[in-house]
Amino acid sequence: MTPRPRAAATAWILGAAAYLTAEALAAAAYRPSYSYVDDYISDLGVPGRPLAALMNAAFMVQGGLLLVGAVLATGLRCRLLVTFAAANAVGNLLVATVHAGDGAIHLVGAALAIAGGNAAALAGVSLHPGRRYRLICRLLGGAGLVSLAVLVAQAWAGVEVAPAPVWERASVYPILAWQVCAAVAVARPAISLPARRQHP
Repeated sequence: MTPRPRAAATAWILGAAAYLTAEALAAAAYRPSYSYVDDYISDLGVPGRPLAALMNAAFMVQGGLLLVGAVLATGLRCRLLVTFAAANAVGNLLVATVHAGDGAIHLVGAALAIAGGNAAALAGVSLHPGRRYRLICRLLGGAGLVSLAVLVAQAWAGVEVAPAPVWERASVYPILAWQVCAAVAVARPAISLPARRQHP
């Protein structure tokens, strides 16, 4: 399969934009009782709440476009990136269909979505040779995974450093930020260095 970087860039930007827009609209419709600090993202998708269907659609669109972008960007040549993106897509599908408070499957979906998305950001270093881009991949993916680890550790230890929804967003938003950075990186060709002249 031939890589199509510009199509991949479009998919990633659309996915991130759709997700953030749906979250903002659903949160605004649910206010004043909804807080970005005190309430989880998936609370917006619980049936019966304002614009829940929109938020659940956004979970699926984001996961699907992350995977589509990975396939288009690599032409299936980077199996690690595609595999992690697929984990994110499956996780988002579970989050959208098995809602918060409905049992362990929802938590498994959230873990797949968050861990898979941030691992995809780390694997995304293969998309572009630029040092700055590769550093951004590592910083965003690493920050997301560390935030997820803190979220889990807080729940296990019963000690709150910051509200759990803050750590949740700190583990989700790096995925969206990476999508935009990766889109910019793959949409423009890498700058090639001039060939060295051969001296007689």
